[in-house]
Amino acid sequence: MNAFADLEQVLNPADSIFTVEGARRLVNMPTNPERIARMEELGEKAGEDTLTCAERSEYEALIHSSKLISVLRLKAGAFLQNLKAA
Repeated sequence: MNAFADLEQVLNPADSIFTVEGARRLVNMPTNPERIARMEELGEKAGEDTLTCAERSEYEALIHSSKLISVLRLKAGAFLQNLKAA
């Protein structure tokens, strides 16, 4: 089962929890360059198998939160597209 299956059901664009303004803000949210740099740094260390336990936890948290943000942004975009089509 997909780890985001429950989230997928909650964020169904046809029955959305988004507001137009909230969806727009989420879709247009800028990326955080420091966060990306940190993920790349930890990713390199992961590839070299040199992460400490704390770094591994941080890296996993960054990956999971990035996936969640990506899903939310996609759902917000779908919500806005559905409004245009209506």
